[in-house]
Order: sequence, then C-alpha cells, then structure tokens
Amino acid sequence: MTTQGRTGRLLEPLQLKGVRLRNRIVKAPQVLGFAAADGNASPALIAHYEALAEGGVGLIIVESTCVDYPLGGKGENRLRLDDDAFTASFAQLAEAIHGHGCPAFVQLSHNGPAGKFSGQPPLAASALPESEAPISDPRGSYDPPRAMTLADIEHAVDKHAQAAQRAKAAGFDGVEIHAGHAYLLNSFLSRAWNRRDDDYGCGTLETRARFTADIVRAIRRRVGPDFVIGARINGEEWGHEQGITPEESRGFARILEAAGLDYVSVTGWGYGRGAYGWVHFPEQLLYPEPTVPLAKAVRSPGVNTRSAAGIKAAVSIPVIVVGSLGPELGESILRQGMADAIAMGRRLMADPDLPRKLIEGRPEDIRPCMACLECVTPMQKYRPLSCRVNAALGHEREYRIAPAARSKRIVVVGGGPAGMEAARVAAARGHEVVLYDKARQLGGSLPLAALIKGTLIEDLPGLVAYYDIQLRKLGVSLRLGQEFTAATARADRPDAVIVAAGGKPAALDIPGIDRRSVLTSRALERRVAPFLRLFGPELLGRLTRLWLPVGRRVVIVGGLLHGCQLAAFLVKRGRQVTIVEASNDPGAGIPVAMKPRLQEWLAGNGVTILTEAECLKVTDEGIIVRTREGTVRTVAADSVITALPPGPNLALAKELEGVVSEVFSIGDRDEPHLILQAIAGGARAGHAV
Repeated sequence: MTTQGRTGRLLEPLQLKGVRLRNRIVKAPQVLGFAAADGNASPALIAHYEALAEGGVGLIIVESTCVDYPLGGKGENRLRLDDDAFTASFAQLAEAIHGHGCPAFVQLSHNGPAGKFSGQPPLAASALPESEAPISDPRGSYDPPRAMTLADIEHAVDKHAQAAQRAKAAGFDGVEIHAGHAYLLNSFLSRAWNRRDDDYGCGTLETRARFTADIVRAIRRRVGPDFVIGARINGEEWGHEQGITPEESRGFARILEAAGLDYVSVTGWGYGRGAYGWVHFPEQLLYPEPTVPLAKAVRSPGVNTRSAAGIKAAVSIPVIVVGSLGPELGESILRQGMADAIAMGRRLMADPDLPRKLIEGRPEDIRPCMACLECVTPMQKYRPLSCRVNAALGHEREYRIAPAARSKRIVVVGGGPAGMEAARVAAARGHEVVLYDKARQLGGSLPLAALIKGTLIEDLPGLVAYYDIQLRKLGVSLRLGQEFTAATARADRPDAVIVAAGGKPAALDIPGIDRRSVLTSRALERRVAPFLRLFGPELLGRLTRLWLPVGRRVVIVGGLLHGCQLAAFLVKRGRQVTIVEASNDPGAGIPVAMKPRLQEWLAGNGVTILTEAECLKVTDEGIIVRTREGTVRTVAADSVITALPPGPNLALAKELEGVVSEVFSIGDRDEPHLILQAIAGGARAGHAV
C-alpha cells in the first residue's frame, strides 16, 4: 500500500463552516510556556506556530488563552486575551500562521478550580471543601473553590465573548471554548464538581450545560454568523462516581450544537491519585505494567475515541478527537467514521513537518515522538516546554537549518544520540561528515536503555532507525567498529571534530568492588552488547525473563532514573531488589508526571530504597552501607550492580587540542547525561560547526 493509501483520509480536506482545512491533522492546543511574561504572543511563540503552519498541518488551535486575568490564569508565560492590549501581538501570530496557508483558532479558557495564581480563592460551580474536591493534579489537591454567583457567571460569559471578539479582530478564523478537563466550565458540566440547585445546577443536562451554551450564544452575537466557534469537552471522566459519562457528553454536544456550536473537540479527564494524564498521556498507563482497565483502550482505538464516535453519531457538526494519536491510528479512526479530524500534540512538537512528510510520501523521515514526557516536566514547573528529540522546539528561528558559510570536513566521534544529532545537523547544513564509533551499531546506550525499559512506550529502536535513515540519506560516512584517536586526526586532517563519546563511567571506589558479584554499568553494557546486536532489545527482553546472569537478591547502587528503571526491569524478572542512593531524591531525572507512578510501583513490588546512604564495602554476604541515620548494616545480595550517573569525558577532546583547529565537546558541562541533553548538545554543535 502506498503512503497516500495508508493516510488517504487523514490528508483529505475538511470544511469547518467557511474555513477549509487542507487536511485533517489538527494541532492540539497545548500550553507551551513560550508566551511573553505579560501574556502577549512573543517572537519565540510566533516562530513555533509559524513552523507548524509551514509544516503543513491542517489547522492550528493556539494554546489555552486566558479570558479573565488573574483569576482565570495559568501562571507565568501564558497567553492572555482579556484586554485590547494583547490584540496586536495576536494579529502578528495570526498573520504568521496564515502566511503558510493554514487557518488558526484560539482556545479560550478560564482555569476555574485549577486556579492557583491570583491570591484569591479559585472559582467553581460549587464551593467544595478540600476533602471533597476531585483530585486531578499531580501538584496536589486544588485550593477550596468559591461558588460562582450569578453575577460571576454573567461576568465570565462576557469575558469569553470579549476575548472571541479580540481574536476575530486579530485575524483568527475561529475560537475554541475550553469546557473540558477540570477547568471552570467543566465544573458546571460535571456532577463531580456541580452541587448547585439553581438554573446552572446539576438537576438536568440543560442546566449543567447552560453556562457553556450562554457563552456560545454570547460569542455568536459578538462575532457574527461566519466566525467558527468550537468547544472542547470531556467525552468521559474516569475515577469518580459522578464523573461525566459518554451518554452525558453526547447530550452536552447536542445542547451546544443547538446553541450555535460549529464543532466539538473531544478530550477526557481522570480523577483520583495517579489519574492525572490518563487522557493527556494515556500510553503511560502501560508502564511499568498495565494496572487499570483504561490501559486496554490506549493503543486502539484510542482512549477518547469511543466517546468521540458516540458524539459524532449524536450531532451533525464535525468532531475532533485527541489522545496520543499518530498518523496510522488517526487514519483508522477516520476510516471507521469515529471522528472527522485528528488532533495531535506531542507528535507535532517532536516534528512540526510531520504533515508535509506524509504529503510528500516520506513517513520514514518523521522524527518519532518517544512518549517520554520530557516535555511535561518543564510544564509542571511552569517553565517553557522542551522536547527530547526536537532541540528546536521553542528555538525554531535559531535552529532553522541554513547552509553553512563554508563546507567543511567534519568528524563526529560517537554514535549515540548526541553524535547522531550532531552529524545530522552538520550534514544537513552542507558539511562533509564522517561518524566514528567503536561499537558496531548506531545508538550508543540507547539499545541497552530499550532493553531495560522496554519498547512498549518509548520506541528507542525507532529513534535509532530514524537517525540511521537520515544519516544515510544525507551522505554521512558511518565508520562503525572503528576508534577515532588523535593519530587518526593527524592522518585524516578534518576541519573540525565533534566529540560525543558519552560520559565517563562513575567509579565506586570501595573495598570489594572488584568481586565477581559486582557488575558495573560499563561492564553490563559490554556484556549485553553482542546479544543486543543478535536479538534486538524486544526479543532479548523476552529472553531475559527465562534466564538472567544475576542472582536472586540484587542491590543497585544508584537510585536516580537509571537505577529505578533497572529495578523495575529486574523485579519483572523475579529479583528481590534494594536500591542504595546517596542523595535524598531517588528517581531524579524521571519525568515529573511519571515519577510517582514508578516509585509507587516499585514500593508495591517490594523494592526498598535507602536514601542518603553510603556504600562502604562489598562482601560475600552483600554490601555494607551506612544509612541516613548513621547505622552501619549489611544489605544481603547475590549481585551488586552499579547504576551511577556518568561524569564528563574530556580525554579525547584534550588530546585533539593543537591537532584539529576546531574541537567541540558534547556533555562536558555539569548537566544530566540524559537523552534530552545529549540531543540538545548535538544540535548545538551541529549548528555551531
């Protein structure tokens, strides 16, 4: 089947009232943190959305934009449209998007009960004590909200209508009302929040939907008949006995259509501890193990798709669905008639050119999203988003591939993520690039990481395959199984060398560390490498469930990201695991949205984590440690495995000084040696050379 055949429906145009989408891929509204501090559209934010438009997406729905500041805001560096002062920057944003033939909507939002930044009690349908407020935020329960008065409701309706009028004045083609998740409008729609007994109370679907319907009608009066008005609603809510059901969401959609709505965007929400992200990042329900029934819906047809299909059958307006959907699954959903358009978020952050590559029949060139949630960690800390595989996110203008002033002969040392990205960027800029690696395959430590964490969520082998294809297409000469030294440099005389040889393994210098029961991270990688080449991570992962060359009782020295993921790997293979970590932050480096889930899983499976502990000696019985309390004790172990973070590896770079005129060293700074930092460092070097 041709690429066009595999994505034929996805690439068909779609009419939303008077707005024509060139295809059915929609950029989902996601808060990026790129806005100016005052809430205007900044140059960085405009550049990001312009890159998306240039990449061929059918519709851009600009991220959650505050209609009533500060009470309805989302924190720092978040867009605002609550005053005419913001119209000018939004006009620049609309013009940038339209310049590449893409229509643009603005999502209008009020944080409601999720508000934390105004110094006032947040607003909701009802005043719920903290003990009764639905918990759905990883930062903890919401502050007790204040029930909205009728005057508050009238004010909020007017603020939404004013913001929509500004969006139209700025040149946007439509707006989307955010009535989903756990924000203001949903607190009226959902019985989990709404305890009112008035005309906006929970007595009927009509009274629950009245607030949102009032906003639709008020916006229509301000913007006229041709401007597009959509709404994002929860198709279903999980984890609360009074959460929205699919039947209720169908009723809400019909009511809003009658009020004048032009399309419905279907999302969802989860309540209860650990439920955050069920809809935002549903694939994470599969790790460390699928533990809730909802996990069955993650892969097919998608966690929100059944409720979207029900809504589509109930209304005559187009339906958009979101929820970790890629091109293949999106195509399947469209072919089955379960939705009219597919909203993508993280996949378009990983590669804004995804639609164009599909259109041009180049799906192999799409940079794969790892579903790693590295992008979420900055968001949870109210910082600008970053992407593990796309260093250009938020830096689109600085990292735009431009021809080098002079083509050079470049050597890249190291075939891990940093080296592959450096080689890709340098070659794309027109340099002649040779990549050396002592290993016989690309990827560096990625194959080992894929073995330990598995490939069900993070397709690390797919990332290696992507780089392999790109490097070969760009003409990069791959010299695998060959070591590059200062002598090689003298013989080859490259113009520049980018050293991306990986970090230097941390040494644990204690008595007994040379015992046969001890396996260092570097030794583990050497031992596993030939089997990874032979079987690949997925098959080898299955084989290790049958046999593994470690004892039944294992102590892991180092409890940051790598140590915790290694512990999960071993527990699944029947090992009793204890982690010894020197810091008081076990799991550091794990994305914020997943850290509690993994730690709870480890605790539930008998893993003991000793924090602020010092390793003293390895013995026949195990390892002697000094605990946080100062007690010296032996932790029984048949095997000891070190999983310590590597340090800077500067040896080769120093040897090349005076031999090569330009030497760039990646990973020589005091920063985590994780994939995100590696690829970012590779991109910097590739652009600098």
